[in-house]
Amino acid sequence: MLCRALTVTLLAAATAVAADPLPPTVAEVDKLIDQAQAFLLSQAEPGGKFMKGEKFVLGISGLAAEALATAPKAIPADDPRIAATLSYMGGFQQPDGGVYDPAEGIGNYNTCIALMLWTATGKGTTAQISKAQEYIFSLQNKDAKNPSLGGMGYGSKGPGWEDLSNTSWAIAALRGSGVPSSDPRMQEALKFLERCQDLSSVNKLPWARDSGGAVYSPDESKAEGSWNREALKPGEAPPKLEPYASMTYALISSYVVLDLKPEDPRVAAALGWVKAHWTFDRNPGMVNTAKKPTADQQGLYYYFRVASKTFEKVKPGVIELKDGTKVDWRRDLFDAIAKRAKIEGDKAIWSNEQDRWAEGMPTLTTSYVLRSLKGIRASL
Repeated sequence: MLCRALTVTLLAAATAVAADPLPPTVAEVDKLIDQAQAFLLSQAEPGGKFMKGEKFVLGISGLAAEALATAPKAIPADDPRIAATLSYMGGFQQPDGGVYDPAEGIGNYNTCIALMLWTATGKGTTAQISKAQEYIFSLQNKDAKNPSLGGMGYGSKGPGWEDLSNTSWAIAALRGSGVPSSDPRMQEALKFLERCQDLSSVNKLPWARDSGGAVYSPDESKAEGSWNREALKPGEAPPKLEPYASMTYALISSYVVLDLKPEDPRVAAALGWVKAHWTFDRNPGMVNTAKKPTADQQGLYYYFRVASKTFEKVKPGVIELKDGTKVDWRRDLFDAIAKRAKIEGDKAIWSNEQDRWAEGMPTLTTSYVLRSLKGIRASL
């Protein structure tokens, strides 16, 4: 009897170890979504803004409204607060089709957000959408001799300053508003993505190795490393550009939006990098130094947003990491989000002490988090 009982106990323990990790419950996620939405709605101004001040207000207000208006638990487009932001953003559409404040610039970023908001609410007119799409395409690098060919930048620096972040926003906004992936301009953007990936089979730039991860642009990593765009001299060591998580997820989500499948070698290589650098407690790849001991917290909430968007599209469920450990992305991401929440009554607020890329602004970071939570919720 003792032997039999011991056998049953060992089998039960083995089963427990082998069991797949569980995602968060619908109730857990819904509660945090409600609290995040309560905070953002409390920030709504009568004229359509979602924050006070002037810096980045147009884009951040659009992001807040888009997150609120996105299912599940979408705030209706005719809600006065969402309607006000639609009117506010529409008022900034310029004769060239872009949606931006000429005094601020960053036309690509703001126009992409406007397109996403119109898509989420179904309220953009055909003329508004078409003009915005053409504006974004007008910013695309068309210099065949430039490694940034096919990419998009902020729009205020001119050609040669294109990057993966802006290009991923553009791809998502254009595809979401009806531009097919087969459009030749989208295919040029796809080639730009390849030149941001550390994968020598598709990227022939001298810094490319084979980690599968992605960097900010063909000549720069915000984590570490740059390339001067010059051919290597005899005996010269190749430059190193270090991939990091937020750009790697931006790469994967853009690939998938352009209809590449998870088994495509480019996507598979990037997913391999993700599995080898799995954590949501930092932005993997960002390098801490003596002067910047918490640099790996920079861009953390943008990372959350693009990771959620990626897995929402790839639909991996349980993921097996490089070391064989099984994880559920929804559980790990939800836990990272939940433990960073500042709860005030019925509201939840997020802000990054490492305020690079404006993540010290609670409306921005909470908008990122809300979109992340809705991605988790949609996958349950």
